[in-house]
Amino acid sequence: MKYLFLAMLLVLLAATALTIWMSPDMQSEIPVLYWVTDPNPARGEQIALFHRWLIRNDHCDTYELNTPDDVKEFRRRRLTPPIQDAILKTQPQTRELWNREAERISLPLTVRVPKLELRVDSANRDFSKQIIQGVSGVGGDIMDMGDSDIPYFVAVGLLEDVTDAGLRLGFDPSHTWEPIGPVITVNDEQNRPRQYAFPCNVFTNTVWANRGTFRTYGQKPPPTRWSFEEFERIGKDFVRAANQGKPFPDVFFSSGTNLTEMHRSLGLSMFNETLTACTLNDPRYSKVLALMKQWVYQDRILPSQADVQSFAVAAGYGGGTLQLFNSGNYAMFRMGRYALIQLRVFNEEREKEGKPLLDLEVCEPPNGGFPNAQVGTRAACVYAGGKHKDLAVLFLAYLASREYNLQIVDDADSLPPNPKYADLEEYRHPSRFPNEWEIHQPWVDQMRIAVPLSYSPYILYRTASRLMNRQAELFMTDQISAAEAAVTTAKRIDEEIRRTLKEQPRLVPRYDQAVERQKKIDAMVKVWEEMDALRSMGKPIPRELQAKAKKIPLAMIDNVFYRVYYRKKGWAQ
Repeated sequence: MKYLFLAMLLVLLAATALTIWMSPDMQSEIPVLYWVTDPNPARGEQIALFHRWLIRNDHCDTYELNTPDDVKEFRRRRLTPPIQDAILKTQPQTRELWNREAERISLPLTVRVPKLELRVDSANRDFSKQIIQGVSGVGGDIMDMGDSDIPYFVAVGLLEDVTDAGLRLGFDPSHTWEPIGPVITVNDEQNRPRQYAFPCNVFTNTVWANRGTFRTYGQKPPPTRWSFEEFERIGKDFVRAANQGKPFPDVFFSSGTNLTEMHRSLGLSMFNETLTACTLNDPRYSKVLALMKQWVYQDRILPSQADVQSFAVAAGYGGGTLQLFNSGNYAMFRMGRYALIQLRVFNEEREKEGKPLLDLEVCEPPNGGFPNAQVGTRAACVYAGGKHKDLAVLFLAYLASREYNLQIVDDADSLPPNPKYADLEEYRHPSRFPNEWEIHQPWVDQMRIAVPLSYSPYILYRTASRLMNRQAELFMTDQISAAEAAVTTAKRIDEEIRRTLKEQPRLVPRYDQAVERQKKIDAMVKVWEEMDALRSMGKPIPRELQAKAKKIPLAMIDNVFYRVYYRKKGWAQ
């Protein structure tokens, strides 16, 4: 029996040794870092560009080969095919070095090798997995995050502060779009913004339109900017013409609208100025809820869930919405510039079939007085528990580089993270797609009205969003009124804030200070609102009221929406 156990032990030891030897990390002599991201086909090209960028920007080790023995020694190094390819692409004179049959190599030869190898980890691109692995000390070196997740990961200590590295390596917030600055930074306990990410791309989910679909039904294309009233009137005219004589409508004006953009356009955010309470218990929120329901069930310009489910669509990038837009069931849809990835595929198919190409136009979301578009990002962050954080920050610097940004420009994967590359001819007029020349600049123009989401440090945004959507769903299915949905949404979110404070007492001093600041802001805002109300009624504003009007210091306002909104209204300094 003891020989059996000994044999089993030897087999296990051999298997362990084989596993270690076959491990990808063991086959590379340079540090291997993992990028936790989605399995987009473009990642392979982006990583190849990164390896070359490292060499061209001196983030590499240099080897001087002067003798045949130096060549033999270098060839013993474990360099994987992606690293060999990067060396060859940037240093073609090394071609014979990789041919072991070559008898002669021109010496001396200088070889520059990247300081790291980057690989994709798409299996762990999940919020829960990233949390569990992060707190266990085995998180990916570089992690992609939606902007709503960054504050939470910072709060639990999983992200590295890259403020100093950003300034040193050229990827600080000044190298991306202004509205994205608040998204990639989180204030510390001294209320100073600290950087924790840099964008992989930047997007505004706004309105795409097919002018061809409008022409089919004898309708004019939509304007670039429009009010709720104009959106409704044009939409009703469109669906009336498109569905005339049909027992059930199967052509809709748009795939949908966005509640956040709608209530923001009335001057209302989810949270107050200091992010200490929910403010959706407001008639303006009830109004947009009722308006959306009217558009779906009464005017029938937007599809209901039942309508969406009734369509039989093929799967594809972007989901059924894009398929229905291509087929003409939707005249418009709401999505970022990245929709072009699939729209280009549709146009290739149309061209082969002899059909006209999609005649695309980009419009702003409808507004109630304050035009705005929600902006966000897929951003790369450095894992605070990583072994190679000094190398991981180089990837964030690469995201601000020309090489990476031009790849995003060419792929149409939203806006490039560095805005200066959206000012190039390659962006505005891509040579391969002359039919798109009208639609790229509007995305840049819409960044002027772009406002990121507001994230409270006292509640996870995913939780707040879930609570808001739940009450909106109850209203849309006739289970509660719009006013009840508004009241209950604010109540549930405020309850979660109180629960957070109870579970994390360290936040209480900061919260209490913010509440006191909120009282001062409320008093100042009340004066401005009274003046606006008198002005809208055409009444004179008393001098004593004008004397009370004090501009709100931006430093007092934590909510990024109100920082933008009050500044544009002239209420803030």
